[in-house]
Amino acid sequence: MSESKITLYHANWSLCSQMVRVALLEKGIDFHLDHIKLCDQYPEGENLSKEFLALNPKATVPVITHCGSVICGSQKIIHYIDSLQGKNDVHLYPQDNPSEFEQWVSDTTITEGVGFAETIGTILPVFSSPLIQMMVKKLPFKSILRILLRHPIKQRKYIFVSMYFFSAAKKFPNLGVSNFIDELMKIENMLSLENDYFGKSFSHIDINMMCLFHRLKDLQLEDILSTPLTPRIRKYWMNLQSRSSYKEGILNYYGAREKQIVNSFHQQNNGELLIKLKDKLYELNNA
Repeated sequence: MSESKITLYHANWSLCSQMVRVALLEKGIDFHLDHIKLCDQYPEGENLSKEFLALNPKATVPVITHCGSVICGSQKIIHYIDSLQGKNDVHLYPQDNPSEFEQWVSDTTITEGVGFAETIGTILPVFSSPLIQMMVKKLPFKSILRILLRHPIKQRKYIFVSMYFFSAAKKFPNLGVSNFIDELMKIENMLSLENDYFGKSFSHIDINMMCLFHRLKDLQLEDILSTPLTPRIRKYWMNLQSRSSYKEGILNYYGAREKQIVNSFHQQNNGELLIKLKDKLYELNNA
């Protein structure tokens, strides 16, 4: 393999990994893949191995290596990818790169250090917590012990352990309902004729939204994007799904295991969160 070719360390179901795969495909940049079996999903917990921690001491994906450099985190990686020449004449950042654009990128990214469920990017992991808990509970005890002893991020370590022993994630999604609806309506308002970013020319923001909206589909919450109060979002989501990078960067990475996990979650889902989201949406509209 050529040293000039990007190697992407990723996980199939990881939101941030999805974002980077879509960015590479949109730019038309060839890359080599190294799938990492994450500790909250697989007994192997490859992100806690000495080899991977040498690449990223935070034990998170995605990570890329390119021409001797190691870059971690989807936001930094996509910014770097956009600086490279790909087969497609695509620019994921505007040339003037205004601060408002950067803020939207940050708000739609799963950013470390942001307050709990404050942005749409940090709310989706909260909504995903029951699904993650379902996977954590299937791990053998020795894997949980390994997480407790080796995971470098204390917050994640304690969340995974509490999920395993105490079903801590059951009520987590409720904490993000109000902020999610506020964020959703901000985006609905941005999708106006005056909007300079969302959906105008495909950008880093659109990549993030594609992945976040798809996660709502995983969680059976997609209907919140198709209400009478969100007509622009509904059209925007349909356009995002029509891009080839959606199929090639997201759907194609749902193998038998990922599909089985999502189907199992759907069987356990009672639709309570979707009802709360719709109630909050209409409550806000009537206020």
